[in-house]
Amino acid sequence: MKSLLLDTNVLIRFLRGDDRIAKNIAGYATVVVPTIVIGEYKAGADPDTNAGRIQLSMLDSFLEDEAVKVVEMSEDIADAYARIFRVLKKNGTPIPQNDLWIAACAITKGAVVYSLDTHFSNVPLLERVVG
Repeated sequence: MKSLLLDTNVLIRFLRGDDRIAKNIAGYATVVVPTIVIGEYKAGADPDTNAGRIQLSMLDSFLEDEAVKVVEMSEDIADAYARIFRVLKKNGTPIPQNDLWIAACAITKGAVVYSLDTHFSNVPLLERVVG
């Protein structure tokens, strides 16, 4: 079975207790979280507030789960990024830069992307969970 790679918007909703998101995630033995997603999540959590500290604590607990694999960017992911970038540019269907990295990570790792963003459908060969 393939792994499920979480986009930031799904991670946020999951950590807020969204049951629909949790059910979709539960169908996978391994959940992949790219460092790009961790950075985006942390950017939205202010450690100087109680709410931000709670958000960061929830993230830390989630990342400690043995089913969760954090993926750092690597040269093979950079190569995939470049290929996808060129295809999307040629097709006139660019996507946000961080999402391009997320797509490259998913393709390189053979994972299915779980995102609420529809623009991932512009990426050829990318498997997605919708909604």
